[in-house]
Amino acid sequence: MILTLFQHWEKFGINIMMTSVFKIHDTILKVSYEAQSIVPTMPVVRSENKLLSELILCILSSQEKYEVALAIIKELRKQNVLRVPKNKTEFREIKLQLKSILKKPVEYKSNEQTYSRRLRFFVKKTKYIIDTIENIYLNNMTIREILRQEDCIQETRKNIIKYSSGLGPKQASMFLRNIGYHTEFAVLDKHVIDYMRLMGLTGVSQTCFSNITAYQKMEVKLKSYAESFNLNLLHLDLAIWTTMRTLKYYHE
Repeated sequence: MILTLFQHWEKFGINIMMTSVFKIHDTILKVSYEAQSIVPTMPVVRSENKLLSELILCILSSQEKYEVALAIIKELRKQNVLRVPKNKTEFREIKLQLKSILKKPVEYKSNEQTYSRRLRFFVKKTKYIIDTIENIYLNNMTIREILRQEDCIQETRKNIIKYSSGLGPKQASMFLRNIGYHTEFAVLDKHVIDYMRLMGLTGVSQTCFSNITAYQKMEVKLKSYAESFNLNLLHLDLAIWTTMRTLKYYHE
């Protein structure tokens, strides 16, 4: 869903010759309002296997091109690796499959070209995924149960981070947004932070926050900015990510 929207806006909705802050601002608002029509809200994911798939996608996409992570997810689905282990024997089988697949290069498409590349930090990310599966399923938990543990959305995000390995506030927010859990999470990656700096919303440049409290403070700033234009974080965040990413590509 996210990649489909990106490809749509990249092709039809973005003026790649933008040179001023005002033009960038106006384009992002335009894309945000278009997003409200195309995707009023994210579809809710209820299947445990699909929830696991989305969680692993967020682990894979940390410090990696989204297209690469998505290509790996497709390969894992094709080989039926993204499944809930019923016992320790099946868990060991999944571990071996993950190690075999994640160390191999994958083909992915970006800007209408095909590339082949191996996942960055594949050893570390393989361990993160294996540890996450073990933390959840070998402790008789499920992702659905974690999502139902708390009424407060902020506490739910903390629990996702707690049970996952290699997942910080940014990737946990991405997961909760992509599964349709809530629209008011910001994915504060480098593109979003750069835009916030352009708009004078922050002076920081880092995208790795020391703790969830620091992340939430930055998120509140973007939420207030979104509300001033009658937008929610889902649509504004997607618009910023799409526009800034495309702009940087064509100005490199």
